[in-house]
Amino acid sequence: MAAVSNSDSLYLGSFDSERFWRDPAFSQLPSIPDAQADTIVAVMDELMFASCHAQDGLLITRSPMDSTHADYLRDIGFRFTNNEKPLASAGDSPSNEAICRLLQVTVEQAHFRNMFSGLKGLVPYSVLPSTGAFCQHYGIAQRMPDIESVRKANSKLFSHSLEVEHLDELHGGEAVHSAAELETVGMRLLGTSPLLIKDDFGVSGKGNLLVDSVPLLQRIVRHIGKQERACKQTRFLLEPLLDKELDFSCQLEIGENGGVEIVSVQKMENAGFAFSAIQTADTAFMERLCRAGYLDKIQVIAVRLYREGYFGPVCVDSMLLKDGSIRTVVEINARQSMGFINHYIDRFLAPFSTCGSLLFFSLGLTRRVEMEDILQRLQQENILFLPDRPEGILPLSANTLTANWNPTAAGDTAFKGRFYVSIVATSQVKRASLKEKMQQVFAGLGIKVFTL
Repeated sequence: MAAVSNSDSLYLGSFDSERFWRDPAFSQLPSIPDAQADTIVAVMDELMFASCHAQDGLLITRSPMDSTHADYLRDIGFRFTNNEKPLASAGDSPSNEAICRLLQVTVEQAHFRNMFSGLKGLVPYSVLPSTGAFCQHYGIAQRMPDIESVRKANSKLFSHSLEVEHLDELHGGEAVHSAAELETVGMRLLGTSPLLIKDDFGVSGKGNLLVDSVPLLQRIVRHIGKQERACKQTRFLLEPLLDKELDFSCQLEIGENGGVEIVSVQKMENAGFAFSAIQTADTAFMERLCRAGYLDKIQVIAVRLYREGYFGPVCVDSMLLKDGSIRTVVEINARQSMGFINHYIDRFLAPFSTCGSLLFFSLGLTRRVEMEDILQRLQQENILFLPDRPEGILPLSANTLTANWNPTAAGDTAFKGRFYVSIVATSQVKRASLKEKMQQVFAGLGIKVFTL
C-alpha cells in the first residue's frame, strides 16, 4: 500500500455522529449500556472505502484496515488509499473521541500530515463539532455548514415541524418538554395505540423506545423526572406506532449553491429500530414513489434544509404504510448513511450487470478469526465475489469482526462481532442461498450467528 496519497479527497467519519450533536444537558431515555456494540460502531468507518472508490480517495480509519481485506478489495477493483498506522499509541483501547479529534492528538501526526499533503478537500461521514478544527489543524480547505445548522437539520423535532408545516402530513406526533408533558401526552396516545418516544438525537436503536402499557410509561416518566430534579432539561418526540409495510430511505446531495441531486432510494429491513439490511429500490417502486409525489416532497425538504444553512449529504428515512400511503419524513439524517454506502457498492457492481444487498451478521466468537481464514473458506465454497464470478459474498468489513477480541481473556470468553457483507446476486432466491452458505462458513469456523 502507498504510504503517501495522491488522492484529491480525504474520507473519514465517526458513525455515531448523533452522540456528538446531542446536548448533555438533556435527559435521556432508559437504556442498557453495550460497550461491545459501541466498540463495533467505532470501527465501522472502514465501510467508507466504497465511497472512496469513485475518486480513488484517501480513507483514514480509526484502526487501520485489515491488510488482507484491503488487498482483496483492491484486487476486485476498488480504488482507495488507506492509513497503515493507528490514530493512537499501540495498545490503546478505542477512544470515545470523534476521529477528527483523534487525528489532532495522535502521536503519529507527522505521518498523517504527510498523507494529507496536496489534498483538495474533505468528504466526512458527517460534520461534527471537531471537524472545522481538524481542517484548520491540517490546513485542509473545505467549506462546510456551521455546526448549529447541522444540529438543527438532524433534530427529530425539526423533522417533525417540517413534516407538519411544509409537507402537510399529520401523523399524530407531539413534542414534549417535561416529564409531566410526557405523561399527559403519552397517556392520551396510549388510548388508541402503542407509542414511540424518540430522543431528539437518537439513532440505530438507541433513543427510540416503544411503549405499549401505562405501567411502562409511568416508569419512564419517573426516570425522566429524576433527571429533571438533577437539573436536566427534557425534549422528546412522541408518536403513535403506525401500521408499517416497509421502511425505505432517499439519499440526496444539497450543493453549496442549493442545487439538489437525488442520489438513490433504498429499501430497508430493520431489526427493531436499527438497520438490518438494505437494497436499492427497483424500477416499479420508484415509479410508485413518483406517482405519489414523493420525490417532489424530497425537493421541498432539501429547500428547507438549505434555507436553514445546511448543505451536503442527506438521508431521509421514510415509510410505506399498509394503507398504501407514504410517510415522507420519519427522520432526517443530514450526513452520509448506510444507504449511500450501498449505492456506491451498486455503482461498483454496475459493470457486472448485478447489484447487492448490504447486511450484517451479528456474531459471537470465543477466539480471534482472521479475515484471511474467512476469505479462504468463501473461496473454497465458491461463494466469494470475484470479477470472473460476479455472484457471491462481498465482505465489506473486517475490524468489526474482531474489535472486541481481548487476548488476555480466558479462552472460552465470548465476545461480540459483526460482519458486514454485500450479497451479490441476480435474484432473491440466490441471495437467500448465499446467506445460508455464509452461515455455514461461520459454523465451520466455530462462530455463532445471533441475528441476520
